[in-house]
Amino acid sequence: MGLLKTQYGTGKPIPMMYIAKSIAALFALTLLAFAALQFNDPDPVIWVSFYCLCAAIPLLALANKFIRPLFWLTLALCVLELVLSAPGAYNYYLHMEQEPLMQSMNPDKPYIEEAREFLGALIAVVLVSLSALLARYTVNNNK
Repeated sequence: MGLLKTQYGTGKPIPMMYIAKSIAALFALTLLAFAALQFNDPDPVIWVSFYCLCAAIPLLALANKFIRPLFWLTLALCVLELVLSAPGAYNYYLHMEQEPLMQSMNPDKPYIEEAREFLGALIAVVLVSLSALLARYTVNNNK
């Protein structure tokens, strides 16, 4: 139980735990990379903190820990950011034929930055949610 496939050339089974931890590591690295990209943002403290908090969930999964209040706090902040940036994302959707998403910030077009924030929060909420599932798997199967 808990085996997925065999290692290449050895015939030995790969424990599912290694795969779960590899995915958690990938999620953590992705979120930490997002945090690193925020240092040139006009409000880096907010965004670096946001993505580092999100990265804590997969990092804890790597340590076979799941802290439910931290997960719910992180999920709530992700959803809050989605709600706050949704109007700008919708406004960008209305203009996306004329405006590329990847361009420098423009005070006349704040919806472009809000669309980016929306996409970042959407990716974060997916990775945090999947990391919580991985954490529950690793905690339950590591006893």
